[in-house]
Amino acid sequence: MEASTNPRSWGAWVVVLCAWLAPGLATANPPEAEDPSGLFRHRIERAGTLYESLEYEKALNWLTQAKQVASTTDEQVEVALYRGLVLADLGRRKQALEEFRTGLTLRPLAKLPVAAAPKVERDFESVRKQVQLKQGTESAKAAPVEAPPPVVEEPKAVAPVEKQADATPEPKPLPIHESKPGLRSRLGAAGSSLGKNVGSALGSALDTVMGPKDKPATPPPSEQPAAAAKEEP
Repeated sequence: MEASTNPRSWGAWVVVLCAWLAPGLATANPPEAEDPSGLFRHRIERAGTLYESLEYEKALNWLTQAKQVASTTDEQVEVALYRGLVLADLGRRKQALEEFRTGLTLRPLAKLPVAAAPKVERDFESVRKQVQLKQGTESAKAAPVEAPPPVVEEPKAVAPVEKQADATPEPKPLPIHESKPGLRSRLGAAGSSLGKNVGSALGSALDTVMGPKDKPATPPPSEQPAAAAKEEP
């Protein structure tokens, strides 16, 4: 009885009990339970081991659990690409392409976590091109269009204007014209000469048509000797 009521003996029993229960507590609460990142890594590694063993369904279950605790972008990309590999080997190609698209949308330059069959590699690269093309188009649409800077024209150099000399131009010599009286006399002479010529021409024409009026009629030659004979004594 004295041994059971001794405080020192109770303390010794508590230490022994804690030492005995410590391994069990450590097993019940693994470090991964307190660290989400550690828990994700534990589950992704289990899925990788099962995938290497060709146990695809079990690996997919572990990857589903890892997806639930993925907190960072890198973890989300890794689990999505791993799920795409497993789904492709299960023959579920459409779902595998969707998982690849999910991971590559987050990381367009990401790589597959493990080596895959050539057919799966081609599908993966095809999805990558589609994602990059889509993101490039969206970026081009979202980019603001910058207006070109205004063109500033440099002022043109103006040549200095030379001042013209204030020299008065010399008057040009006027053409020499004849005086009005001389011009009139020449016009009168020309007119009289022209009138004479016209009058002479008209007179000749009238003489030809009508004959001269003042000239006496010349007797015929037969009558002239008789008249001469009468006048003789």
